[in-house]
Amino acid sequence: MKTRNEYETRAEIIVKQLKAKIYELEAKAIEAKLNAKSELGELDKKIKSLKNQREKLDQKFDELKNASKEKWSVFVSEFEEFIEIVNTDKQSFSEKAEIWIEDFSVKIDELEDKAKHANEEIKVKIKEQVENIKKHKVKLEEKLTELKESQDDNWQKLKDGFEENQHKVKDSIKKAFDYFKK
Repeated sequence: MKTRNEYETRAEIIVKQLKAKIYELEAKAIEAKLNAKSELGELDKKIKSLKNQREKLDQKFDELKNASKEKWSVFVSEFEEFIEIVNTDKQSFSEKAEIWIEDFSVKIDELEDKAKHANEEIKVKIKEQVENIKKHKVKLEEKLTELKESQDDNWQKLKDGFEENQHKVKDSIKKAFDYFKK
């Protein structure tokens, strides 16, 4: 086993990496809160949860650093268990992503159905938009496959790429539905 000093240094690196991820997620949630007036309660919960995770991560790391020789191994176990909990986001995100992709398929079907009953100008615009949405949806499916197969240290980058494509699909779907409001 590594010396206590080496372990604590490595633990500090892990804490800083996880905190960077948590801060990034927290910033994205705050930004989304500013941009979206709906779902505010859900975003508030997410922000609070991320803040709590960050604070608990700090607490566990402080306990680890300040532990006596007798209790240090207990704090190492608790610290590692908490890190596992924080890193379980991958499976949860994958499950949500599958639901989003299914939802996008339903929205595409709705758009195609509405286009059948629209005037020719709107049909053309919707057809172009649907083709664009389908391209982004394929990218999402590819990103999701990569994400599921990725190593733990790389999945966050893939998640960000997935989220970027997800926003493109959402925007394209919204734009397409807006044609019917005109």
